[in-house]
Amino acid sequence: MEKRSIAIIGGGIAGLSLAKFLVEYGIDFVLLEEHNEFFKKACGEGIITKLAGYDFFDLYESKRGIEKEIDEICLYTKYGMLKIKMPIVTINKKIVEEEIAKQSMKGGEIVMGERVKKIEDNILKPQNIKAKIIVGADGVFSIVRKTIGIKKPCLGMATQGIIKNLDMENDKIHVLIGNDIVKHGYAWFFPKKKEWNIGIGSYKIEFFKRAFKKFKEKYTTRWRTGFIPISKPLKSYGKNMLLVGDAASHVIASVGAGIMPSMIVAKILADFIYKISKKDFKNKLKEYENEWRKAIGKHLNNAFYFSNLFWKIIKSERIRYYILK
Repeated sequence: MEKRSIAIIGGGIAGLSLAKFLVEYGIDFVLLEEHNEFFKKACGEGIITKLAGYDFFDLYESKRGIEKEIDEICLYTKYGMLKIKMPIVTINKKIVEEEIAKQSMKGGEIVMGERVKKIEDNILKPQNIKAKIIVGADGVFSIVRKTIGIKKPCLGMATQGIIKNLDMENDKIHVLIGNDIVKHGYAWFFPKKKEWNIGIGSYKIEFFKRAFKKFKEKYTTRWRTGFIPISKPLKSYGKNMLLVGDAASHVIASVGAGIMPSMIVAKILADFIYKISKKDFKNKLKEYENEWRKAIGKHLNNAFYFSNLFWKIIKSERIRYYILK
């Protein structure tokens, strides 16, 4: 049986970012990713660069995979267009994940094509790896969360594709909101260097399915579809186990954005693991949750409450427009 200090399950942004930050502390880990390549989850590839006092570029420490830096969103509604100032970058997510993995492999081990099917007594099976701490960065259907006994988050659904040409200003992000587009959701058009990331999503899966049928008739491309967490953040710890990213619903639920929150919480988790690495960590894992909730919990909770108010309570599109305005 192989023994490791830290075992990370999941090689998306959350797991890879944690691995990168652990390397900076010189902490041993193994990361297991079930796919043989990066970027498998549907994503708009847009990142809000500043959140809760953190800056994306400080966390990422690279320019690889950065497509465009944008500071304005054009939001189209039935009652008019609104402009929102917000610093956002669009990325090539596959390159960004590969870059974080490259930084992580300076002091840790990343194993691709390895799916963990079961966890018993802190032993990952069938890999037969025993870890002092197991981190679930394994998404909305997390096996780590299931092992802890925490229910999965409420889920929405989104799909994303790439097209070459689009008759829109390519220095702005474009978002379409309205029941004629999709109920309880929005369509997006994110400019990249030579192409566009386009997609549509909804907090209600039945509304998504109806809207996507029309959306894909208008835009011809290959689609990447997946579930997104839309809950408040979940409990993120159990016996010798911790959660980060979509597994714990670390997401800005009002817009379905998870990259920046996942990187922030991964940094907090790495700092926490370093702090307890030379101590007996039993009964101290709750401190991790206290720390990330103090840093970013208010932002994530507020986004969840706003999305509930905006989509579930307010039925009038006109009132939604004035709220946004």
